[in-house]
This record gives sequence, structure tokens and C-alpha cells, in this order.
Amino acid sequence: MPQQLPHDPYITAVIDALTAAGLAPTEWWTSDTEIDPYRDDDYAGVACMLTAVLLWDDEHPALTRGPRYGIGLVWDHPAEQWQWAPRAANGHFDRDPDFLPRLGRYSHPDTVTATVRALLAGTPLPDGCAPYWRPADSVRIAVEAWAAVEIDWPSRPRLSTNEGMTGPVPSRCVIAPMPDDPEGQR
Repeated sequence: MPQQLPHDPYITAVIDALTAAGLAPTEWWTSDTEIDPYRDDDYAGVACMLTAVLLWDDEHPALTRGPRYGIGLVWDHPAEQWQWAPRAANGHFDRDPDFLPRLGRYSHPDTVTATVRALLAGTPLPDGCAPYWRPADSVRIAVEAWAAVEIDWPSRPRLSTNEGMTGPVPSRCVIAPMPDDPEGQR
């Protein structure tokens, strides 16, 4: 059984709300191995983030006037809001996801469901800010603890580059060896 990630209880609550509303995604997953694109510090390019991806394909019954090939919804930590993008014919995102300012990081699952319903139907998104989901308090604490460990690497190995720069290697991220460096030393 895979290890539960800190954000899994929240994402599971969102999936449960979507399923109860007849809007279960075609596919979804959570991860802690994506490189964090939001960083602009010494850990940029090596620090990982927590993420969840929820996908609806072009055959989903709730896809009426929405994007032809379906949609994708993305939850990233440290992003403050959910994001979405239409899908292309090949199943990938048609463009970079847009932030959904109404949906904060721990928005109530019912509000996430209302937003998904509107995206799939091609109707205007609900107005106002989504309420915070109170059971997310424990998830928020677990996510913050995960993030603190992710950047607290004084005893972890260091990654050396050709340019003589060094930086920490996160324990959860996999740095693939370069083709001319089979041992992964750079």
C-alpha cells in the first residue's frame, strides 16, 4: 500500500464530494515528487512540492458545453489556489493552467465541486470566495511539516554541477543522471 501523503485526506474529501455530485474525475492522483516551479531561491530546480491532479476526459457525462476534450484541475503546495486548464486531443493540458482565485488551497470540497460543474458545463464560475474547509486544519499542519522537512537539508547530500555550484538534493526528489554522467555525479 502506498504511503499516504500529507494532502491526501483533503484531496480524498474533494474526490468524495465530486463523486457524490456525479462528477467523479476520470483519473486522479497525488504526488510529492514534482519539482516546485514556484521557487526562486537556492532550492529552485531541486525542491519538490505536493501536488494533486484531477482529470475529466472528453467522454465524461457532465462535460456538456465545456472544453471539447475535458479539463484538468491541479492542487499544488505551495500555490495558494487551485488551478485548471482545458485538455487537448492528446490528453495533455492545452495550455498552462490558470489559477482559480476563488478556490483557496483548502477550499470546501462542495465549492470545488461547484467550480468543476461550471467548468465542465462551460458556464460562468460561481462568484465570491470559497469557504475554508475546517477539517483541513490537520492537513494544513501536516503539509507545513512536510514542507519544513523538504527544505531543511543540512545533512543531506549535495549536488555538484559543472559550473562548480552546489546545492542540496531533496530526499524525495529523484535527480536523473545526465546522459554523459551515468553515475549521476553532476
